[in-house]
Amino acid sequence: MDFEIGTCVEVIQHEEGLQGSYFVGVELISYRRLHPPPTRFDARLTIGDVVDAWHNDGWWVGRYICRERDNYIVVFDNTPGEEFSYGRRHIRFHHEWSAVRDRNDQPANCWLMIKR
Repeated sequence: MDFEIGTCVEVIQHEEGLQGSYFVGVELISYRRLHPPPTRFDARLTIGDVVDAWHNDGWWVGRYICRERDNYIVVFDNTPGEEFSYGRRHIRFHHEWSAVRDRNDQPANCWLMIKR
């Protein structure tokens, strides 16, 4: 996928302590770590769904465990046992940017939603 200058992108982090997080792209990095942000949509969360939560200026992968009033409670994969509370606008379903083949058998990329 080609990106135009000025396109908003996210960068997956591999550094220790940042694994499983995505930050808005602002640095010189490998092209393979770039992807566009996933489309957000409002669907009903089910306990156990894999989600991204906006935390410490980036999107972190975790699991939705319950709802308290208007907030969603998430446990991150890298901090088991710790629960964090977020409003709906700070939660999205987790997606993986994946290489696929299009209808003409040409290489392409797309978002795959990881539900569970």
